[in-house]
Amino acid sequence: MTDSELHLLAVTDDPTISQVLHDIDSSGRWNIVLFQDAAHVLSAALDNAELILFDEALIGPNYLSIIKRARKRFPAADITVVGGPKSDEVRVNDKRGGVDYYLERPLEADRIRSAIKHRLDLADIKSTGGIVGRSHQIEDILETVLQVAPTEVPILIEGESGTGKDVVAQAIHKASRRHDKPYVAINCASLAEGVLESELFGHEKGAFTGAVGQRLGVFERANKGTIFLDEVGEMSANMQVRLLRVLESGEILRVGGVQNLRVDVRVIAATNRSLAGEVQNGRFRQDLYYRLKGINLVLPPLRDRKDDIPILAEFFLRHANAKHGKSVTAIDREALRRLGGYHWPGNIRELKNVVDTAVVLSTNGRIGGELVDAQLGGEADRDTTLLPVPLHLSKDEAEREMIYASILALHRDVREILTMVREAVAGGPMETMKEVFPDTGRGGGTIQTLSQLERAAIQDALRVCAGNRRKAAEMLGISERTLYRKIKEYGLI
Repeated sequence: MTDSELHLLAVTDDPTISQVLHDIDSSGRWNIVLFQDAAHVLSAALDNAELILFDEALIGPNYLSIIKRARKRFPAADITVVGGPKSDEVRVNDKRGGVDYYLERPLEADRIRSAIKHRLDLADIKSTGGIVGRSHQIEDILETVLQVAPTEVPILIEGESGTGKDVVAQAIHKASRRHDKPYVAINCASLAEGVLESELFGHEKGAFTGAVGQRLGVFERANKGTIFLDEVGEMSANMQVRLLRVLESGEILRVGGVQNLRVDVRVIAATNRSLAGEVQNGRFRQDLYYRLKGINLVLPPLRDRKDDIPILAEFFLRHANAKHGKSVTAIDREALRRLGGYHWPGNIRELKNVVDTAVVLSTNGRIGGELVDAQLGGEADRDTTLLPVPLHLSKDEAEREMIYASILALHRDVREILTMVREAVAGGPMETMKEVFPDTGRGGGTIQTLSQLERAAIQDALRVCAGNRRKAAEMLGISERTLYRKIKEYGLI
């Protein structure tokens, strides 16, 4: 872990909570500041806070206005509220209002200590690892990183280009027991086979033309630490064999060398392809796939976590100001709306570049909608959920792509319906339900239940994926465990 200090701001007068925070503060890792009212938190002279704890007893039952102001003041902070029992509907509303975690009274000291320590650990990983966001997808990723980082299990990270696979890999290393040892990354797609072999395993003097001296490969340079193999799916068949041999034996042989050398590294691999699909198509070795995939982390594209766009944009704004010596103070609401309406084929990397350029071009200390339009080519509001099928695809591939898109659209619709129902239930009056489902009770149409829609989506996904449950789960945006449970629940076995 890094030695930099992290900040926790707490509004509480609960003696048990205060004692727990005092014990944590004594470790020297966290700077913990206690306040008697929320106003002092909002005016704290800090650029950032990793965690904010509000006691409902001090900020009152109508605390969401305070939470929203705190969220605006510290967009990346983990906000935890301690209070009395809440219904599921209220908790959903609180989550939308900016609350990340709710700790329910009555509380025992051990439970408080465990819960707060867990939130601190998650905030620590976010801060030291550079992971930005508060969507449920990011929360799931952080929970997994917290669980697997201290172990030695190999990790395979999958996701589209620009989703932050390298950031997550570094976060895992920083949270691991090897954090004070080397972290060495290499992009397997950027080098020819011969060069990649030398970069990975090193070479001896005279091993080939131009080898004027001995060179250590990344496996030796990362000894006792972590090696990050980016775009591992681009490796040739020969390199896959060599990598497998190293992972199985723990030994490398430099190019031109005669003696095997033992290395101790933790391997984190990443790919923008589905390696399971590559194995099925015969382009990737199955034995190597299982060696790399101890834990499989699938990073969501930015278009599937749009709630994180304002937080990411603010994060990149601050970095761009520091980088370019600018003082752009805010991103206008219209600019955020347009950022949220864009499909982001380049994911987080593209968003970073858009904000960076907008900061440079801003002349009034703000980023407005016109600057966003200039960067996105006027496509900020275009719905690109169903993209055109690339012309290079065969007829069968094109049809399969269209089916994929249809299933993803159905999954999106089901999520939107769930959101509307939760909002309607939270609103209470039956008239709200009638607005959501105008045909209800009028005989004007037949409405499928959410279970029927979900069952149909799962059936379609399994059919398209020829029964491959892992691929079906990825297509539906759920975990394999959830898919197995749903298959059993709906009798689809």
